[in-house]
Amino acid sequence: MHKGWKSLFFYTALLLAATVSGNPKKLFATGNKALAEERFEDAVNAYQEAAAYSSDAAIFYNLGIAEYRLGRFDEAVSSYETAAALATTETERSRSWYNIGNCMVKTGEGLRESDRAASANYYMQAAWFYRMALDYDPSFTDAAYNLEVAQLLAVQVEEEIKEEQEKKQQENELIRYIREKLQELIERQTALKEAKNTGAQQAALEKETRELAEVMEQSGLQADITLPDGTTVPGPLKETWQHTLKAAEAMAVPDQPTALAELIAALGSAPEDPDQQDGESDEESEDYEDYDMEYEESDEDADMYEEADPFGDFSEYEEIRGVPPPTQTEMDILAEEVRNMERRKEKKAGEYKAVEKDW
Repeated sequence: MHKGWKSLFFYTALLLAATVSGNPKKLFATGNKALAEERFEDAVNAYQEAAAYSSDAAIFYNLGIAEYRLGRFDEAVSSYETAAALATTETERSRSWYNIGNCMVKTGEGLRESDRAASANYYMQAAWFYRMALDYDPSFTDAAYNLEVAQLLAVQVEEEIKEEQEKKQQENELIRYIREKLQELIERQTALKEAKNTGAQQAALEKETRELAEVMEQSGLQADITLPDGTTVPGPLKETWQHTLKAAEAMAVPDQPTALAELIAALGSAPEDPDQQDGESDEESEDYEDYDMEYEESDEDADMYEEADPFGDFSEYEEIRGVPPPTQTEMDILAEEVRNMERRKEKKAGEYKAVEKDW
């Protein structure tokens, strides 16, 4: 369920009369009409032109809404940040922070499949902005709700990252085993070839070679991988598996030269030993550092915006769509929010009241 359109008409009464050649009041009204009719590009153009003649927070707030509807979340964040800086009331500032949190969630959703680490970071930043919204308006129950959802989403993505890491570790261990086993089979097949031994030892080697091929097949890494666009790519062990099977078939003849050549080809086509790929881990660490830097920059922005004078009012706002209420929350999230609630209660009289929310 969406909220937000009432605020468009509320803001109409807040604009100052035009004192220059441009008429921001009329441009703002034009933008509001386009926004209500879901002509978001026209709305953006009108609001941007109005912003050239006026520094009213309402213009930038509604510009953020239009950009949000177009999926331009980075641009919307910039507009909402400006709205927060120009806000004349704590409620205005609260709604601006809240909508920045929503932009962070949407950005996190877009990255969830391609870059889970970045996705989790955006969810955590969203939680931080929802807390800011609550600091300025402790009665803002939707901010409290979305704070809980954002934290839960961050936990879910971190669990997905952990599962991927465990799966990758298992694959790495399998690859190491396959490479070591192929190396062993090559050495044994070389010795049998030189001794021209085609008896029981060759039969035993054939059996072990088939068993290794079966291990690859059971892993599923030899199967073709279907991409989202419907095309397929070979699995990482497909070529290795094929050469291993051919080596076993040559051993059954027996054709020792061919068997040895296929084993060597199998090892050559196998994925590289994960122990030799330390560089990737370093790059991942740098990525995490970059995300932390982005988070710190938001903290600095928050300090700047807190200097604005608090008086006035906003009304409606955007909210996250398609995210059901969490039925089960992680214990650590609950504990954190209980502590937050207690800290709010300890604030001096006149600052704000504790959030009326059952965490």
